[in-house]
Amino acid sequence: MKSLATATLVGLGLSLSNLSYADTLFGLYVGGGSIDYDLSGDFTDLEDGGTAVDFEDDLGLEGDAGNYLYIAIEHGIPILPNIRVARSEIEESARSVLTKNITFDGITFPTGTPVYSHFDVSHYDFTFYYELLDNWVNLDLGLTARKFDGELSASSPLVSGTASETLDFTAPLLYGKAQFDLPLTGLYVGVEGNWIGVGGAQLYDLWGKVGYTFAFGLGLEAGMRKMALELDDVEDLDADVTLDGTYLAATFHF
Repeated sequence: MKSLATATLVGLGLSLSNLSYADTLFGLYVGGGSIDYDLSGDFTDLEDGGTAVDFEDDLGLEGDAGNYLYIAIEHGIPILPNIRVARSEIEESARSVLTKNITFDGITFPTGTPVYSHFDVSHYDFTFYYELLDNWVNLDLGLTARKFDGELSASSPLVSGTASETLDFTAPLLYGKAQFDLPLTGLYVGVEGNWIGVGGAQLYDLWGKVGYTFAFGLGLEAGMRKMALELDDVEDLDADVTLDGTYLAATFHF
């Protein structure tokens, strides 16, 4: 996969060597803010009897507030990609009383049992991209390595042990961004996203945004984010997870 990603990036860089790039010599973009999201979906541990567990109805996990931060560096060297590093903190804890038996990680939680659960899909994004257009219409394309370092766990004072599934893996994703600057206004609108679909798995993460840049490169941005993960018998796990909500961020560019 690393060799494929490297070949793709180098090939794209060569094909774009005659195009103009943003900021000519150097540009720095920094931003960060808060995300209010709703969580929905379910998962099934097929190895332990196929019990479907609903995040909201069974575990009480329905969404919370998270935050994110990013920094991007752009330059004028055609063959080398621009670099963007982002961090999203998305986690939630909840307590519920089960209305049915559930089995997870070899542990069965009976009906009526109080359950404490924790869900964490925090991740880093390492994105390498090229700018195909850079005027009042901006278009970026590239590849992202998304490194998850979270978990899903459940425990109860009435049941021995803690059921858990570690979400610690790296996924290669296609990356794209399109932004439209309204001339002479400081206003812009845009969309940004990552996607991969392999075998029985699909992951996508979409952002829709509107923003305003003030003097000295400072700005504000708001919009919507939707991230979804679908697994179909991947390592004995079925899952359909969706997080969607709104965000507000401060930005800076020079």
